[in-house]
Amino acid sequence: MKFTRIVSAFCLISFFLVSFIFPQNKSKDKKSKEKPVVVKANVAVLDTNGNLVNDIKLENLTVFEDGIEQKITYFAQKEPILNLVLVFDNTGSMRKNFDEIFKISSVFGDLFLLDKNEVFVVRFVDSDKIEIKQEWTSSKKDAQEAIDLMYIEGGQSAILDAVYLSAETLLAREKHVKSKRYAMLLISDGEDRDSYYDYKQTIALFGGTDLQVFLLSFAETAPKDKKDARFLTHLLTLETGGTAYLMPKKFTQNDIIEALKKIAGELRSQYVIGYTSTNQKRDGSMRKLTVQVADSEKGEKRQGFIREGFVVPKD
Repeated sequence: MKFTRIVSAFCLISFFLVSFIFPQNKSKDKKSKEKPVVVKANVAVLDTNGNLVNDIKLENLTVFEDGIEQKITYFAQKEPILNLVLVFDNTGSMRKNFDEIFKISSVFGDLFLLDKNEVFVVRFVDSDKIEIKQEWTSSKKDAQEAIDLMYIEGGQSAILDAVYLSAETLLAREKHVKSKRYAMLLISDGEDRDSYYDYKQTIALFGGTDLQVFLLSFAETAPKDKKDARFLTHLLTLETGGTAYLMPKKFTQNDIIEALKKIAGELRSQYVIGYTSTNQKRDGSMRKLTVQVADSEKGEKRQGFIREGFVVPKD
C-alpha cells in the first residue's frame, strides 16, 4: 500500500529551482537566526520507591540549561498510551546500517508495544516509494514482520516527504482519538536528497501540536554530506520537541539498543515542558539539560529525569 499524492510537473520543476532544505542566502540565514530557540523536553518524575508521580504541577519543576535556570512557559501532562509511527529509511546509503537493524527487529516491539500502545510502520526510499508496511497494530509479531520484510534499494532519499506524510497520518488519527500520546521515530542517516516538500512546509505541520519526532540518526555514515545530515537531524528534533540520538561511525548493535531504550524511556515520561532559551546562539554546541523537582506537600522526595542535552545547529 502506498501513500498517494498528485504533483504537477510544473510544481516539481518550480520546487527544484527555488526550494531547498537548508538556507541558501543571507536573507534566509538572517530570518533563521532571528527565530527564537524554543526548547521542549520530556520529563519523568519518580518517588523514592521508583513509582511514577502523576500529580506534578508546573511550579514543582525547575529546569536548567548548562546550569542556568530557564523560565518554563509550557507544561503538559501526557497520556500513558502511545501511538508511534516508525519510519525507516530504505535507501542504499542505509544498507550497512540496516543489516544491524534487521538483527534486532524484535527490539522495536519489545520496547514500544507495551500495554495498549500501537505502532504504524512506514518504509521509504524516494518520493514515489513511501509505503505503509503495517497499519496500526499492538502486535509485536506484526511489527517485527513488517520490519523484517523491508529491503534496501536505490533511489534519491526523500526524508522530508516521509516525515510529512507520516505526520499527516498521526494527526488524522489524533482527531479521532484524543486520549493517547503521539510521536514519530525516524531511522535514517539524515541525508535528504530529493523531497517534494521542503523543511518549512514539513515543520509547519507540527505547529500547535505536541507531536514529537525522535531520530535514530546514522549521519556519521551519510555518504554525501555529513554536515547537512547532522543539521537536519538536530533541527528536526529540536523544533518538534523530540531527541536526536546519533550513532558513532563505528557502532554496535548494543549502541542501537541503548539509544532505542532511551527513546522508549522518554516516551513513557509523564510530562512535557517548554521554554525559550536564555542562550539564543546557534553555535552547534551541545547544551546540557537538568531538572529539579520540589518535595511534595508532605515532604516526600521526588526525582526528575530529562534528556541529557540537545544541539542548536549552526545556520
